[in-house]
Amino acid sequence: MPARKRARKEAEPDKPIAAAEKAKPHNETLVRLRNMWQFAALMQYMYIFGKPVKIDPDFDMEACAQPDSITDQLLTIYQDLEHECLRPEASEKLAEIALTLLKFVSSHRGLTYENYDEYTRRQYIAKAPLRNPYGTDETPNKFAEFDVFTKIRVLHQLSNWTLWNAERMRGLMEEKDNEQTQWRIEELGWDSQDRSYFVLDDDRLYRRTEAPLPPAPTPKPKAKAKARKSRGSRASKRIKLDTSAQESEAEGDEHENTEVDVKNDEEPEDDGFGGMKWECIAVTHDDYTIFLESLRKSRDPNEKALVKRINEQIMPILEKRVEAQRQKVLKKQRELENLQKMATAKRSSRLAGKAEQRKAEEDAIEAERRRQAELDMARKEQQKQTKMEHARESRMLTREQRLKEREVKRILHEEELRKLEENQKSLENGGEIEGRLSERHLKAEMDRRQKELDALAEEEDEWIFDCAVCGQHGQNFDDGTHSIACEKCNIWQHSKCHGIDEKDAEKDDFHFICSDCSKPKLPPLHL
Repeated sequence: MPARKRARKEAEPDKPIAAAEKAKPHNETLVRLRNMWQFAALMQYMYIFGKPVKIDPDFDMEACAQPDSITDQLLTIYQDLEHECLRPEASEKLAEIALTLLKFVSSHRGLTYENYDEYTRRQYIAKAPLRNPYGTDETPNKFAEFDVFTKIRVLHQLSNWTLWNAERMRGLMEEKDNEQTQWRIEELGWDSQDRSYFVLDDDRLYRRTEAPLPPAPTPKPKAKAKARKSRGSRASKRIKLDTSAQESEAEGDEHENTEVDVKNDEEPEDDGFGGMKWECIAVTHDDYTIFLESLRKSRDPNEKALVKRINEQIMPILEKRVEAQRQKVLKKQRELENLQKMATAKRSSRLAGKAEQRKAEEDAIEAERRRQAELDMARKEQQKQTKMEHARESRMLTREQRLKEREVKRILHEEELRKLEENQKSLENGGEIEGRLSERHLKAEMDRRQKELDALAEEEDEWIFDCAVCGQHGQNFDDGTHSIACEKCNIWQHSKCHGIDEKDAEKDDFHFICSDCSKPKLPPLHL
């Protein structure tokens, strides 16, 4: 069975219009704005002649990055102008551009925003009265109250009028005469329907469709064949003549109405583009990709040449721009990451600083606690030493007091014993004694006194231990530790507590005097 041939419509790919519709933004106002040939012409004018006319390209938009090239600058102006046109309120930037263009066109030197509308209307009345949007009333219509499309038409018309004085414009341009030929924009290519494609300096792809051919003129109706005259009365002839006149008048009116209707149908509203259609097909790299994909399987030589020229001349520029934009995004991301890292580092440093501060405070508190503990311990030790010293001094005083009392007792007992011995001798010699004491009683008294003297002698043989360093004390105290005695007060103390070696203490030439005995005695006070 033979293979079925595909029809031409099946073999041909989708037309670019289908791809273009997919690439268009959803904003109807923006779509209509981009499809205005006046908008594209105005932006191309601002790119070429904006500097001589002194149009400020700075739209003062914070969202726009600094352009890296002239093309990027134009793209920025395009985006900014579109943004200004889409503002819900009246754009001050559009009014500023309009006033700048009017100052270049008009010879009046006192132009301001207040009288701009009046002097622009005068320009329209003098140069393009049929396109005057300001009206003919005493007070002109306001530029600020126009819709955005009317504003673009006014700006485009003013830009055209600036070129009427070509010599003046050439004198203001920096390019030489041979370089000015590069301003001309030629067709980039055509499609299978002979529609022309253009790429302006903004690298956007536009399509121009030629105006349709005027319809063929309507043929005039043929005249009716003359009927054979019949004989009749004068009255019938008069009736026929009246009827023929009425029919002729009706046919004439109908013919005039038909001509007016045809004329109205043949003359649509003229936007100054000669009936041609202007469309913005591609703006971004993705739009171009979709458009080229729609022509990928085309067999038309014009479309093949168009695809080749776009791939060779336009796509590398767009790819570089996409890559540059991607690098900008990556750079911005890196900057944001660095800022985030810096913020995190600052936060970490703040946390570390707070931790260090908290640790320093804790260390200071701990050091203060240790200092207070050491101070309390030192105070307690000092109090202990003071208490020990006071107790030792008290013991020393008590010991001295006991020694004095014992010495007094010994002296008194010895004196009594001496008297008793004298009385005994006196009795033995036959003499008399004082008092009436018998010999037996005298002997008993002498024995008692002798025992008391022996007891006092035994008390002198006892020793006192009172270490001034460790505080241990007692009578006849012996803890098994080597001790030394003061040569003056005969009080025993630990040799180790005083840092004295045991071998040194056993030497014959060793001498030890305690701290109490080493203190100089204060002279007595004389009152």
